[in-house]
Amino acid sequence: MKDGFSAIGSKSYIMCHVSHIYPTGASLYFTVLANIREEPLDAWRKIKALTNDAILAAGGTISHHHAVGRDHAPWLREEVGETGVRILQAIKRELDPQGILNPGAVIAVDPVSLSVQDS
Repeated sequence: MKDGFSAIGSKSYIMCHVSHIYPTGASLYFTVLANIREEPLDAWRKIKALTNDAILAAGGTISHHHAVGRDHAPWLREEVGETGVRILQAIKRELDPQGILNPGAVIAVDPVSLSVQDS
């Protein structure tokens, strides 16, 4: 993370605390203070991407108990694998066949017709 801030010409102070402990590991929450000299959201996106890449490369998870949301969606496939994505798409199709609940927020699913076919 420190390298990410250096790359945008910023000094940073990074704090971390353990917020939840599970049998499989702990959930770390980070607070970052930084002197950002460019558009803050652009800088945040760059650093967030570097951070998520490093977490996954080290065998960590980006999901925690909030699951993978919009901010982490680009890393979903790496997080859960191809099979995991297909399972999530199947669940989405089954529970939200019209695709009205947060369309495209995390996984893309083509809505299916709700019409009943006569047999």
